[in-house]
Amino acid sequence: MVIDDEVSVRAGVARYLRTQRHDVFEACDGAEALRLVAQMQVDLVITDINMPERDGIEVIVSLAECQPGLPVIAISGGGRVPKELLLSNAGGLGAVRTLPKPFDLTELRNAVAEALQDTARGGSLP
Repeated sequence: MVIDDEVSVRAGVARYLRTQRHDVFEACDGAEALRLVAQMQVDLVITDINMPERDGIEVIVSLAECQPGLPVIAISGGGRVPKELLLSNAGGLGAVRTLPKPFDLTELRNAVAEALQDTARGGSLP
């Protein structure tokens, strides 16, 4: 699942992941994403941090409670708070990888592959 309120980012990430043969669901904010995750099987979540309704930090915390072990990759371009601080907080709360915006497709592909491989092994990334 890709969660981002920026349509161009969300659509671009989803489109790229589909070219890599992943099934992708999209959500425009954390509230929509949590409703969808409760209704379907999701193997990985990629979430922006700064979003309306429920932000990415809330998504990470909620998923850790209701679906422990579901890998989350946090992405952020910052805002009022520097992206490095936001991503550090996301990592501390359970995001298995973090990517500052803008990121390139190789970074995205590697982060997704590592998160899914680690989940398949039953572990978690540092």
